[in-house]
Amino acid sequence: MNSDSRQQPARRVHIKRLDLDLRGVAPKTAESAVRLLGPALARALAGRRIDASAAQRIDAGRVSLAGATDAETVSTRLARRIAGGMSGD
Repeated sequence: MNSDSRQQPARRVHIKRLDLDLRGVAPKTAESAVRLLGPALARALAGRRIDASAAQRIDAGRVSLAGATDAETVSTRLARRIAGGMSGD
């Protein structure tokens, strides 16, 4: 029996479905941003505790992409919003 009763952070997250509407983002930028979303989400979730009840269904609402002309910025902003929803922030 492990005497450390603290719950360890989740090492894996399974996302069953993710709907993104990247209206206004150039198609090539949107495609690249989606490819970068996994690693960006891993960085955004690092060190956070996932709230299982909050993570069941997340409506991240609108994410301001004003001035985000590159895929990395788009993926980072999306990941931060998703991570916030998963950790109950």
